[in-house]
Amino acid sequence: MKTPKHCPNCGGPLPASALDGLCPECMLEVGIVPDSVPEPAVGSGSTVVVEEAHGQPLILPEIGERFGRYRVLRRLGRGGMGVVYEAEETDSGRRVALKVINQKLSSPHDRARFLREGRLAASINHPNCVYVYGTEEIEGTPVIAMEFVTGGTLQQQLNAHGPLAVGRAVDAILQVVEGLEAAHDMGILHRDIKPSNCFEDEQGTVKIGDFGLSISTLPRPETNITESGAMVGTPAFCSPEQLRGEELNARSDMYAVGVTLFQLLTGKLPFEAETIAQLVANTLEKRAKSPAQLRKEVPAGLARVILRCLEKQPSERYRTYADLRRALQPYSSTAPTPATLGLRFLAGVVDLMAISIVGQAVILMTVGDPFAILDWLAKDDIRGWLIFMPCFALVVLYYALSEWRWGATAGKALCRLRVLRADRNYPSLAQALLRALLFVAVPMAPFWVFVIVTGDPLAMAEQSPRVYALSFSYHVLLALLFVTARRRNAFAAIHDLASRTRVVSRAAWELRPALDTIEPQPAGVESKPMVGPYHVIEPLGGGGDAEWAEGYDLRLLRRVLLRMVPVGTPPLPPRLRQITRPGRLRWLTGRRDALENWDAFEGSGGQALLKLAEHPQPWSRVRFWLHDLAVELSAAEKDGTPPLVLALDRVWITRDGRAKLFDCDAPGIGAGTVSSRVVSSGTQSAQAADARNFVQHVAAVALAGRAKEGAEVRAVPGILPLHARQFLDVLPTATGADAIAAALKPLLRRTADVNRMRRAAVVLGCVALPLFMTLAAVLGMSLMQRWQRQNPGLIELSNVLNTWKAKKMPFIPKDQLPSDRLIGVYIAAHYRAVITNQTIWSSAIARALIPRDAREFAEQSLDRNASCAPDELAEAGKQLGPVANQFGEPSMPTPRFIGPFLLWFGLLAYAAIPAFIAALLFRGGLVLRIAGVTFVRRDGRRAGRMRLLWRGVVAWCPVAGALALGLEAMESKSVMTSLLTGLLLVVLATWSLWLPNRGLQDKLAGTWPVPR
Repeated sequence: MKTPKHCPNCGGPLPASALDGLCPECMLEVGIVPDSVPEPAVGSGSTVVVEEAHGQPLILPEIGERFGRYRVLRRLGRGGMGVVYEAEETDSGRRVALKVINQKLSSPHDRARFLREGRLAASINHPNCVYVYGTEEIEGTPVIAMEFVTGGTLQQQLNAHGPLAVGRAVDAILQVVEGLEAAHDMGILHRDIKPSNCFEDEQGTVKIGDFGLSISTLPRPETNITESGAMVGTPAFCSPEQLRGEELNARSDMYAVGVTLFQLLTGKLPFEAETIAQLVANTLEKRAKSPAQLRKEVPAGLARVILRCLEKQPSERYRTYADLRRALQPYSSTAPTPATLGLRFLAGVVDLMAISIVGQAVILMTVGDPFAILDWLAKDDIRGWLIFMPCFALVVLYYALSEWRWGATAGKALCRLRVLRADRNYPSLAQALLRALLFVAVPMAPFWVFVIVTGDPLAMAEQSPRVYALSFSYHVLLALLFVTARRRNAFAAIHDLASRTRVVSRAAWELRPALDTIEPQPAGVESKPMVGPYHVIEPLGGGGDAEWAEGYDLRLLRRVLLRMVPVGTPPLPPRLRQITRPGRLRWLTGRRDALENWDAFEGSGGQALLKLAEHPQPWSRVRFWLHDLAVELSAAEKDGTPPLVLALDRVWITRDGRAKLFDCDAPGIGAGTVSSRVVSSGTQSAQAADARNFVQHVAAVALAGRAKEGAEVRAVPGILPLHARQFLDVLPTATGADAIAAALKPLLRRTADVNRMRRAAVVLGCVALPLFMTLAAVLGMSLMQRWQRQNPGLIELSNVLNTWKAKKMPFIPKDQLPSDRLIGVYIAAHYRAVITNQTIWSSAIARALIPRDAREFAEQSLDRNASCAPDELAEAGKQLGPVANQFGEPSMPTPRFIGPFLLWFGLLAYAAIPAFIAALLFRGGLVLRIAGVTFVRRDGRRAGRMRLLWRGVVAWCPVAGALALGLEAMESKSVMTSLLTGLLLVVLATWSLWLPNRGLQDKLAGTWPVPR
């Protein structure tokens, strides 16, 4: 008779068709599914199983019977180390998930490893991790009591409904990342992340469970049970370094996160095989397929995020969980914010400036003279088309390829914009090309028509009304592309609608600010006094009639909160003992008898709100607290578990920055701190008003830094973002906790302060246009000098004819200008060779410099002034000689001197003056609006127009001084003065930006920059 084979993983009997020596259930765990997997037999009435393994008897519970202090209700599932049951604590009525050690793992080593799982999991207290209530042995069998998550696992949802929607899968993984980050902060690596270890409750919160293979990276008073160099985990979800048994870090769990998301989106694994050996080889050697190949709805950007998580080398994955979270956020179910027209305008200006600068640089380096291209086109020289058409194509490709490959051009990336399809993928190449062609070619259509109709490309260089009309038509047609933009269609322009794309803003994802870092394990706990099974390590003060203390659980190696109450105090009501929401303090256990009267709660660290409110708290923190409280009050209204009393002294802020409601007075409230009960919950109909009033008072106390009874939200001073002030203004009209939570949720993602980088962006935004125009002017002067050398006399003739044109302009004193006769005499005497030279006279540069009417006057001057008197010629030379030679005079400043002068002048003309006008009309200009910045007074209210005008005067005074110094530098041709002028402005700007919160001009004007 053959000896039956057993599964090396769980010890169960193997069927004849087993693959690679594993039973069907373990096959499912490692991700290798055979063609036919029999359902594991689970009887409706399980019997007590008593088995001898390694000489140690183990007892598994019977369904419906008591097992220690638990009544077992049903079997939930089975993992590598144990069987999990739904059970009920008979003394408290609390539902728990009871994990009982596997009957084949009964050696001392296995028992220690099982209890170690409980200790590691118990040290993590986070909403996205399954909470562990305790570990114990029942009739010699180790068990772990955990939070019961009602919604099942992600694997069960995957099996029942197939791949998850993209947004829902990303939402789930984002919560997994939150839980893993909390575990990593505690020095714990999970090492077995997979859908079957991710649980989802009825509210949609995903929690990580099953820490059976976890390891600690921190020093602990226990040995490392897992042997070094051993491969542990589920092979299909193990990273290459985990399969090799190498040292692990958080990036190994990150690999498993990538595999989990891959499976949730596609229903498949990145690497599949018929044997474990082949699976390991594929994982170590092959590159994973993109999930977008298996499911077209997966955005290409999201696929790249997953593939980066699946990189073979840990160094090539994301550096931190925060980096991974930022990469995943755009693909969550939260709808992207449509880009405003203001941001799109700024992005377009940046792109046009970049294209102009690069294009001119390329033309200057290749051709040398941009007007030479028009000359070639006029002569049908193939060189003109070889330059013009590739330049046009490159502009189209700049937009198309940038948006196809990265979802943004340089301007859009700078403004944090992205071009997306409805499925949040970047545009296809065809869509991107269509967008680019419409955006680039449509505004230029009148130019093409003009050239075709006139047959004269050089006409585009003329200074004429029709050319001015062409330029105006370009901007008109460009604006008409946005005629369809409406808020209801996400500001979609014509090229957006035609290509089925949208431009959206990348949200600024703000992390929840923590109060402090993780506290180390206390020393000398064994010698501390005890309350029940807990050691008291630090008294926390009184709270009502009770005394609070921080305790320590030596069995689970974690802190707890202990509340000692007088004899005769009734126990907490059953409904309060069973609350497990993150917005309430979780009850663990308690005792009431003649000797001991106490309750133990989860230890979350932190301080009472009223203790923190002794000093003003920043909006970046308070907004999360208000949201936590609103969400908890909303959930309490729905399930009938509202706090008996809503009071400021019952709000606790945990170490990780979460607000919790206590059902009793919180510890640490000193006698000098007002701990008023602001509002008491009454009937169901009054709970909405109670929640609104309570959140109002929490906001007032936390933001104002004063714990005063009856503080009014509207009277809260302080420097707050404009959107925060608007929220506080409408808060008294909120209809309940649901409305408050909904109003606060988008504010959690908005920038809470104006940091140095944003202030620097405002400065750069003000400088950009003047700097661009200065570069263009300096470049133009350099070209003028070149044209003067290449076309002798043409620039001088242009200056003379400009004097003739000036006589036609209004408000010009005509009696101070030479007569037409003298101008004609001077032209005939000095520039006959220029006008009669058709190569020069018909060139693009000549038509660009000299308008059509001036050209006709010059040509007529040759005929009318063929001969003239010597005295008339001398008078003409006296009046017009300086005008003709003004560009070439030695006294004329060179570009290196006039460049700084033009920059200072441009700053005043194109930035300062518009800023003054905008301050008076709109309380801020375009750059401030695009940057999302406004200014408030000391009391937190928006600054007035005159105050902002004064701020502008203070800010631009140094530039006016620089302009004066620039004029002096031009006169004296002093390089040192020019350099010192620029250095002075740079130093002032740097000093102003280096100051925290606000610059010099804000200090002098009494303003504070805040987000809109």
